[in-house]
Amino acid sequence: MTGMNRITLPEGDANRLQPPAAFIRKFLALDPKRVEFRVRGFDLAEKSHEQRLESIGKAFLRGYNLTLSARSFTEFGQAIKEEADLLRGFFVEGGAMGSALIDSLPFRKAMLPRYIAMFGAQYPILVHAGVGLTISKFSWREKGILAELDPFYRWLAYDGLGYHNMYFEPDKTLAGPKRILPGYASRAYDQGAGRGIWFISGADVGKAAATIAAMASDRQPDLWAGVGLALCYAGPAGAKEFLNAKALAGPCAADMAMGVAIACTARVKDQSLLPEVREAISVLWNMTPEALTERVEAMRQSTLPSALADGTAYAAWRDKITQAFTSRQSD
Repeated sequence: MTGMNRITLPEGDANRLQPPAAFIRKFLALDPKRVEFRVRGFDLAEKSHEQRLESIGKAFLRGYNLTLSARSFTEFGQAIKEEADLLRGFFVEGGAMGSALIDSLPFRKAMLPRYIAMFGAQYPILVHAGVGLTISKFSWREKGILAELDPFYRWLAYDGLGYHNMYFEPDKTLAGPKRILPGYASRAYDQGAGRGIWFISGADVGKAAATIAAMASDRQPDLWAGVGLALCYAGPAGAKEFLNAKALAGPCAADMAMGVAIACTARVKDQSLLPEVREAISVLWNMTPEALTERVEAMRQSTLPSALADGTAYAAWRDKITQAFTSRQSD
């Protein structure tokens, strides 16, 4: 698995983990059936879509459940080698959720900082979004978790919160955020909710578009950004679906393309870009995924010096990507 090349396992005491007691593990463990469409009641488009999205959910739960039993990070390294290219990032995302949750238990060495050190460089999007699912269950841990995150990517914790609420409580979440969030956090929440819409729509672009169209207009750009990210990173989708999403997004097309660009960067970074997605990205952005990734990363670096201190760098980065797509369409 090429994606393992950049992961460095800790050594000695830093490698050791302390699993919770058996009765706690039993209480916290999540059954893989929880992500099956017949259990969730999600819309179905095609059987292949259902199978893809269920496999993603189960990979996430494998990563989460391993945090409850692993005695060393070496076990994570071994387990991720067994995951398919498509699923490694979701496994890591689940492990991030579990790591943040484990740290809520008393009398143990913190796991999340070590987990971020292990996976954060190669999977920054997945690691930071994963911890948001813990915040959804342990809101009292919010400040402590945010303090341990990269100051640039920490907004993704609210993205993960929005995804969790849309995935597990779609009826409530479609009516509005589960709780009021201040400032940019509310937008990051909707970006994650958009990712969730892709799943509850059964990876059907038309159904996702109809769901977003029924929501408040000021939320739609961020919701479409989330759909674009999920369209690209989770799929299944090819050039036809990417262009259909662009058309259906209408005035939010650049936001959707921005989500695609961020997912593209994540896939190139973790070396797991599938051939059909490579083609679709090239068609939508009219450049190779590698060229797009280089440009997106350059835009991220350009936001850091002036905006990181006040927490606006992440938003500025996303705005630059959106503007870049708009400029390419007018050339």
